[in-house]
Amino acid sequence: MILKILSFILLFTTSLFACASGWSFHDKQFVFLEQRELPFSNNSGNLKDSAIYNQIHWDYEKRNKQANLKEWQNQFKNSLTLEQIEKIVYKRESLNLIKNQEVLDYLNLVEKQESLVVPHYYYYKKKKEKLDPQVLINQALKKIDEVDSEYLKLRYFYLALRLTHYKNMNALEVFENYKYLLDSKSKTIVKDWIEALYAGILIKDKQIALGVYNFTKLFDKSKINWQLSFYNFYHINTNELWEELKSLAKSEEEKEKFITLRALNANANTLIELQNLYELNPNSKWFDFLLYRQLLNTQHFFDEHTLYERDFQIKEYINFLESISKDDMYLIDLSLSYFYLYDGNIKKAQEFSEKLLKTNSNHETRTLNYLIYLNSLKKVNLEDENIIYKKMSQLLKEHEGKCLNTDSIHNYTFKKLEKLYKAQNDELKMILSASVNYLRPTIFDLKSLEEFKAFINKKPQTKLEEYFIKQHKKRAYILEEKESFVLSKNLKDTNTKLLINNLQFRKALNINANILNEKIRFNPFNVNIKGNNREGKQYTYTTKQFLEKTLEIKKQIDLNPKSVMDNYLYANALYNLSYFGNSNSLTTVYRSVYSFKEKNLEEKKINLSIKHYKKALKYAKNKEFRAKIVYMLAKSELASFDIKFSKKREPYYIAAKESYEPERFWVYSKSKIYKKYLENGYGEFFEKLDKEYSNTKYYEELIKECANLRIYKKEIR
Repeated sequence: MILKILSFILLFTTSLFACASGWSFHDKQFVFLEQRELPFSNNSGNLKDSAIYNQIHWDYEKRNKQANLKEWQNQFKNSLTLEQIEKIVYKRESLNLIKNQEVLDYLNLVEKQESLVVPHYYYYKKKKEKLDPQVLINQALKKIDEVDSEYLKLRYFYLALRLTHYKNMNALEVFENYKYLLDSKSKTIVKDWIEALYAGILIKDKQIALGVYNFTKLFDKSKINWQLSFYNFYHINTNELWEELKSLAKSEEEKEKFITLRALNANANTLIELQNLYELNPNSKWFDFLLYRQLLNTQHFFDEHTLYERDFQIKEYINFLESISKDDMYLIDLSLSYFYLYDGNIKKAQEFSEKLLKTNSNHETRTLNYLIYLNSLKKVNLEDENIIYKKMSQLLKEHEGKCLNTDSIHNYTFKKLEKLYKAQNDELKMILSASVNYLRPTIFDLKSLEEFKAFINKKPQTKLEEYFIKQHKKRAYILEEKESFVLSKNLKDTNTKLLINNLQFRKALNINANILNEKIRFNPFNVNIKGNNREGKQYTYTTKQFLEKTLEIKKQIDLNPKSVMDNYLYANALYNLSYFGNSNSLTTVYRSVYSFKEKNLEEKKINLSIKHYKKALKYAKNKEFRAKIVYMLAKSELASFDIKFSKKREPYYIAAKESYEPERFWVYSKSKIYKKYLENGYGEFFEKLDKEYSNTKYYEELIKECANLRIYKKEIR
């Protein structure tokens, strides 16, 4: 059957050598598959992506260098270490260790050629002598006839061919005259280098299809530079060139390679190319290669985030794979199980997983079975916790010595648990799951922190609880003498801030955290025309001094409820501890400039500030001072409005607390917000300021500086 032909897309030109070994999962949070051997198997995503390409290139440079050093070591009959050879070959140092004059002559010619074929910034900063390429080419070709070593003959051939290619100096003729050297039985990476040069020479000579055909010969795990087969396939950019390339194929496997390389294009329809391969050869290893890469690409379905559009053709792949049969069904069954899992069909996913376990009970299939089990859970009880821990622990033990993304099983387990615990309103265990690798202080409120401390010191009921305690104890506590554990500095500071936020000042002092000795940037008892009160003398109090003074002021209020100054100062402190004041850093671990957490506590602080401002106003005598109090009441009332009508922001991660964003943050001083403010019964104290205190000096200052008051006056007229 005539193979389906896709439209070709011109790809970016690449001239660097590269290869792909190892994992490339910069866009995936979890990967559960084992590494494969074929070229590009383990590189996920668009191979033209700069991050993936750079990794492939760096991997090649490293791998190629190691292979080259090994070959030289064999030539020296293991008399030199790899470190010594690296100095000799790559740095031209320790040349006294080389006793063979032919090798020294070769290294000397290599050094001369480097200035002509290698970008100078990769090598030496010293000034190079001006060299004639033709002279160097002639020297290399002459050496081919003079030296006895087949190893050096090939390397001289490579040097001559590289220089003729780079300098456009009759490279094809040189290749034709000396290609017989490739017939030697010796296995060396130099042959791979020469074959790649020849393919590039053909393309430069406008023999595009033939050049690409020769590049495709490198598409084999035995070749050191097999990545060039793909990075030069972009030259086949018309149907005419495709047909010409196919006509050069000498076997069905070569045709399979062509289809496979075409399918690696990020714009290719891989499902169609899989169908093409299946029609050509149902048992092609390249079919499994492409299917594995598609399975690898789909592992982002396990991600917590939704940054990547999940538009994979799941149902189409399921329908195709269900309709075909191969001698080895392993990868088809593995893919079908995953695809059914992605599609939410747990029963079918389990069906294929059980089939795999009967015939191929390896780490990969047991991991899949575990994933299906996790995704089948609707809730987690104590019995489930023991099962989960046992299964997870066994799989993690099997990671030893395997080339896998080793964190995925562990981390995905706790991401699933985090979601499950949240769904069943178990906030503590949701936090424990979210913090199993890293304890974020921002995850706590006062209630959950107290529960956390109690849990860490209790007797575990399950193996999972035991693991939670072990993991968190070393993050939340530090060991002092005689096995005495105390809360870590970060959590002590967090506990103190949470207590201050809850207005539990005495308890905050008793924590004895380091934060108590830190100086507060702005005076928490001062207020200003500016909404956030951030003016005036800085660093006047430590946190401890502020708390002690606040407690003393509150004590005086209890003794004398009519004390104007104590009520005023206490109200200032409460306002400044709120999101809107100058010292709200005392109540938050990480402060946001555009949102606040725990709406009820913000309301509590502002309502209390209003209560004490009203008391101060009731008993104050001085009109200028009364005007200042009324203005603070207006600010507090405006804050109360902002809190009430703030919009909930969804958290960025599961266990995070929701936050609230005031409307005025984005449309500050916009009249529609103030109309809403007036329509909902606010404005009492702006009105009072305007009617009763417009003849004060403080009001004159306000009307110049306070945009809120000016907008209010504009709206009510």
